[in-house]
Amino acid sequence: MSGTSRIGLTVRLWRGGSKRQFERYINRLLKLLPRHGGRAERRAGEVDGGPGRPDAVLVLSFPDTAAVDAYLTDPRRDDLEELAAKAVTRSLITGGRKHDAGEHDPVEVTELPLETG
Repeated sequence: MSGTSRIGLTVRLWRGGSKRQFERYINRLLKLLPRHGGRAERRAGEVDGGPGRPDAVLVLSFPDTAAVDAYLTDPRRDDLEELAAKAVTRSLITGGRKHDAGEHDPVEVTELPLETG
């Protein structure tokens, strides 16, 4: 798959509720990725640097802009709004950067370091 270009999104999330609710929300977001050809490339939790830093940073990739749009407008994301209202105080999505799919090894969603406690 080397040489195939993917579009990257960075999702920054600030926790508003319990850690359990926050992780549940992230897990449910990640489970939507395969429906749109998306992959979770990287995840950082509790970013060091003091107040104002996000509690989680997700780096996602998609095969094209249509897949990004489909993910962002997926009706199943609407189903998560109640959980999001409890779990997240702020989110910031940035992206559009194309990268070579062979740039680094993808991480399967089940391999991401997700805490449920």
